[in-house]
Amino acid sequence: MSKEPSNITIALVSNTSWSVYNFRLGFIQYLQSLGVNVVVIAPRDNFSAKLVSLGIEYREVRIRNYGTNPFDDLNLVYRLNKIYRSVKPDFVFHYTIKPNIFGSFAAFSCKIPSIIITTGLGHLFDFKNIFIRLTSITLYRIAAFLSKEVWFLNDNDRDVFIYKRIVSKKKTRLLRSEGINTAWFTPRKEKRFSASPRFLFAGRLIWDKGVNEYVEAARIIKAKFPKAKFELLGFIDEGNPNSVPYETIRKWQKEKVINYLGETTDIRSFLERANCLVFPSFYREGVSRVLMEAASMETPIITTDNVGCRDIVDDGKNGFLCEPKNVESLVDAIESFILLDDQDKLVMGKLGRKKMIKEFDEQKVIDAYKASLSKYVQLPQVSTYKVESQL
Repeated sequence: MSKEPSNITIALVSNTSWSVYNFRLGFIQYLQSLGVNVVVIAPRDNFSAKLVSLGIEYREVRIRNYGTNPFDDLNLVYRLNKIYRSVKPDFVFHYTIKPNIFGSFAAFSCKIPSIIITTGLGHLFDFKNIFIRLTSITLYRIAAFLSKEVWFLNDNDRDVFIYKRIVSKKKTRLLRSEGINTAWFTPRKEKRFSASPRFLFAGRLIWDKGVNEYVEAARIIKAKFPKAKFELLGFIDEGNPNSVPYETIRKWQKEKVINYLGETTDIRSFLERANCLVFPSFYREGVSRVLMEAASMETPIITTDNVGCRDIVDDGKNGFLCEPKNVESLVDAIESFILLDDQDKLVMGKLGRKKMIKEFDEQKVIDAYKASLSKYVQLPQVSTYKVESQL
């Protein structure tokens, strides 16, 4: 006998509450509109309370995202198992590497169906210790076997998993990003371009996101175009061994190479003010969220021809692509943007928003979730659902 919607519980498990709030709130609100109980299981951070304030049940779990201690990882299976037996979800979505692996183990032991969502490969294949790397791949292979499906945000990540025989092709699904709420990320006024071009880097301040390349490019560009401004926005992930130190940022600030803006919970005003978002990441992104936000706000973008970044840019149309880890290539892209006339820059931004609405709107992602979830849980048939225009 199928359950009534009010008796159905869906759990979302991630390595931060921040990511759930910022990337999956639209999906959660869709489930809530059906009368489904939603439980978020994640470490506590500044966004945990925001989730609770929206009527979302929250359970805290400690996850050492960068730890390699096998006993701590086994303990994570135990902790998640305990939470699952308490919450009794009918279905679980796992996000990011550790929840994907150890959450899948826990869900299987509790006989709860689950789906792995690979939001990016990050450093999965980059561990210097070959034993840790091989162990991680083996554990991922077991987790994929235990899960109902394995989703990817881009073709490259899926191809890697299939090639390395971590998962069979028939079990995979391409989600094409986690979507962008184009009703929320929408320009309030037409962008104006001044003689003092303003460039913005936004994201986690880790070296792999291309922070050093951005700063070095800024030095070169400012020597040729003294009025150009370069801003840095984002939080310093101190738990990450690749984090950019505070001291380094203060040094850049003192040298007047960049202006550090701190961090924010609402990036829209910064994107409105920027002439161009520069994101020279060589990290294995799933699909970069900040690039989708910028494009949806009609802000032209410069990023790398890298997995998870190139998906957002039609080179020369809504932005420019440059080579990863190549400062000279990045400088060329920035200079090309500066030399465009204002009308071309304006068109570039509008083409970016058009692409987001057509290919990456959050409604398409919710429809994809609904299609898969309906195979495992009896959801009510709702003919229409509109993504809310405000978070």
